[in-house]
Amino acid sequence: MVKRLRSKHSATRHVGSWRLDHPLQQFAFKGLLTGVIVTAIVGLVAPPLGANTIAGLFGLPIPSLPIPGGSVEDLLKGAISEQAMKALGSTLQNEAPIESSSQATFPIVNQVPGKAFKPNAMPTTLMAQLRNATDGTVALQPGDYRIPVDVFCMKVSAHSPAGHRYLLAPLKGKWADIIVALNARSAGTAIPHKQLQVLSWNLQAGMKYEELATEQRAIVDQLLPDYKPRLSRSFYEQIESTWSQLSGTVPGLPSMDSALGRLGTVGNAIVTLRQTRETLLRYGNNFEALSNAFVLPGQANTPTDGANTPWSQISPRVYARLVTQGTYADPGELQVRVTAEAPVGMGDRPLVATTNLADLHLAATPVKVPLAGLVGDPQDSSVQPLSMSPRPEDKDEDESGSGNLHIEEKGFSGPQPPDPLNQV
Repeated sequence: MVKRLRSKHSATRHVGSWRLDHPLQQFAFKGLLTGVIVTAIVGLVAPPLGANTIAGLFGLPIPSLPIPGGSVEDLLKGAISEQAMKALGSTLQNEAPIESSSQATFPIVNQVPGKAFKPNAMPTTLMAQLRNATDGTVALQPGDYRIPVDVFCMKVSAHSPAGHRYLLAPLKGKWADIIVALNARSAGTAIPHKQLQVLSWNLQAGMKYEELATEQRAIVDQLLPDYKPRLSRSFYEQIESTWSQLSGTVPGLPSMDSALGRLGTVGNAIVTLRQTRETLLRYGNNFEALSNAFVLPGQANTPTDGANTPWSQISPRVYARLVTQGTYADPGELQVRVTAEAPVGMGDRPLVATTNLADLHLAATPVKVPLAGLVGDPQDSSVQPLSMSPRPEDKDEDESGSGNLHIEEKGFSGPQPPDPLNQV
């Protein structure tokens, strides 16, 4: 990657004291990356330099003996290439808009504690709570709940099989709170599911506001105005900025475009991101075209039965599971059990789950449940993870995908003060 690096003196006489004016270690730069490609770059940090590599370039003594396997200059090129991969890999991995959920799933149990699951009617205040929440949570009293949800793809180039089994995990990443806000504030509105999915794909790819289609900007203006400052710069621009700073420090470093083919998995991830961006820009608000590009046909590598979905314990008092017989285009069901709080004096005894609090004389303390902040992880890299947004049971949504945006007046009214109830 680097044509030549010189000090003022002979490399043979003074290699041990050679230093860059600005050590490359400073450039473990940070940026963002979409959930759209994060599973492609988990664990991207470049492998350790081999035994024949010049470690002294980064602060350790350089051996004075001849180094087999190539000239000093060739090895310096390799070391710089490794560090460039580390810098870009750090940007991709540590600052991803959406992180992989496969290693972040909640603990699971096959059965919830207490009696058989018997859901109550969905609280009438749930949608209003969710739209006005600052963190995508709602307060639920102890009991069992069946909550219909719309689900959204959280990855490109993956299947979305019907009836798959998912484990729950928290949505994480630098832009996770933006997607959580979108899922929460759109709940119960008349915005078509297809338009919300397109916007979610754009956010996962780190697209800036100016790059969004007109229909997508309208949703941001209505539901996410407080997040617009963070959408002023795309993730890809941040990656380019990282490379630009590297180029200013390392003489002879080629352009990023010409170097991607020599950057291994990191380069491949950046190429994938660029192709994803080009697809989003090309098709704009065309859900059908984007769906054909991002959702693979056919079956998953490891089909599983959604009917055997275990429960995830998402907090000490909350159990939940995503049950679906459909795909990302079909509504699913989030089943939730909130256990009752043990009375004072019970010490470390287990919390009790029941639908009849009067029988146990337990405190009916509500608990915050992160309904819009959950993602169903398929435990299969060939299958789409699914985020979710609660929907009314009688929701009759326009699924035409025609691009006509309708937002009910009872939609998001701006950030609300934090609820004093205990957090999950």
